[in-house]
Amino acid sequence: MKKSRFVSVLLIAALAPAVASADVVLNGSFEEYGGSGNSNIGMGIAPWVIGSPGIDIVIPELGEGHNWLPADGEVSLSLNWFNPASISQALVTEPGQSYEVSFWMAAEIFGGPQWRTMDVTWNGALLGSPQFEYTGQGPENMGWTRFTFLAEGTGSDTLAFLSTTPANFGPALDNVSVTAVPVPGTLALMSAGLVALRRRRSVAT
Repeated sequence: MKKSRFVSVLLIAALAPAVASADVVLNGSFEEYGGSGNSNIGMGIAPWVIGSPGIDIVIPELGEGHNWLPADGEVSLSLNWFNPASISQALVTEPGQSYEVSFWMAAEIFGGPQWRTMDVTWNGALLGSPQFEYTGQGPENMGWTRFTFLAEGTGSDTLAFLSTTPANFGPALDNVSVTAVPVPGTLALMSAGLVALRRRRSVAT
């Protein structure tokens, strides 16, 4: 009986890594930055690549940007400096694996259009065009909202966020992650293993 229970535990432990996958995005909350405030092309938030004409790196504790609170950590971004800009990152993925692209969106405060918009792309293909309504949110109540999309890995993929909001009040972005979606069959096997383990425990008692 003890041997059977031990085998069940090993089975579940072997399956667990396939479900608890790591984030393939680096510096997803932009905590590692170079320079401060307005960031031009080639500066700022490696390994993210910043597109023209540049973005705002918002660091409240240093008095940079507009001093709003981020969704995660200490730093967030506005995708507009004087005009719409973009950021992108090359990712290492598993070919054929489904991934959940997750991020938090808000609006650069103190002005600008009512609706802030951006395009999210995967290898240049559009995943979606999320929108956030600016209704006068303040620096301590940004209304950060989480958005998610699904993408398929090819081995080497590029995730990009491109502002489609005109002028210099754009969408705010923070806490980007890309994680593997568990295969349904794997979850079913784990569930079956857990049920079998519980039954064996019941018999043993």
